[in-house]
Amino acid sequence: MRPEAIQIIKDEHLAISAVLYSLRYLVKEMRKGSAPNFPLLKAILDYIVSYPDRWHHPKEDKYLFAAVRRRTREADKLIERLEREHSLGYPMVEELKRDLIAFQNGDPEARERFYATADRYAELEWEHLHTEEEVFMPIAERVLTAEDWAEIHTAFRENDNPLFGIKPKEEAESLYQKILSLAPAPMGFGPAA
Repeated sequence: MRPEAIQIIKDEHLAISAVLYSLRYLVKEMRKGSAPNFPLLKAILDYIVSYPDRWHHPKEDKYLFAAVRRRTREADKLIERLEREHSLGYPMVEELKRDLIAFQNGDPEARERFYATADRYAELEWEHLHTEEEVFMPIAERVLTAEDWAEIHTAFRENDNPLFGIKPKEEAESLYQKILSLAPAPMGFGPAA
């Protein structure tokens, strides 16, 4: 039986992918001349900062990657690469946030920087998610024990611990719903672009 933690991770990856798709779609449409939807772009960046960078990636680093390292050395180089990619994402998002503000304030150079960084960030993340699911997870499934998976599952479920006032999944879901409400069809529920 497949560990429940894998489904949690894949579900989180799916949500992250949908947000990345929205970002790429918006950039593509703006390059064609569509007016920027700054509230939607800000909501997308808020989501990326709030969930993947603050909660999802650190749990992978601390629990999933660490557990595999304890069981085998065969994934060491791959884990190093995935951890490096986690660390590359945050500075890129900070750059996107700065450029978005400058873009909104009328800086044409910031607009082009925002487009280029958004494309690079989305590509990095999509490749990263693909590598985790297609290359890393099969290794994890093969080498981890039921006890390892139980610890990983607990860690990912613990993100929403009302006893400690920690509700990142609730916060992420709220931001995700905001993105859907602001995004035009076919990405979201807003009016067609």
